[in-house]
Amino acid sequence: MSRASRLLRDRLRQRVIVTCKNDESFAGVLFEADDRSLVLREPVALGARDDRSHVPLDGEMLILLADVAYLQRP
Repeated sequence: MSRASRLLRDRLRQRVIVTCKNDESFAGVLFEADDRSLVLREPVALGARDDRSHVPLDGEMLILLADVAYLQRP
């Protein structure tokens, strides 16, 4: 297991904010992670509406690590 995978696995079941390289941001519970992707549960698209309000999303969200600029804990 790579160091990056261990760091992500240490943060499982915690709330995180994922900012993608295209400047979109999502909040949710980091439920699973591997060397290629993240799974967020209870995902919310941050500032996605025209008035910059947040949009709750249904189900789980799969985000490819190649698309992630950074991940932070609020």
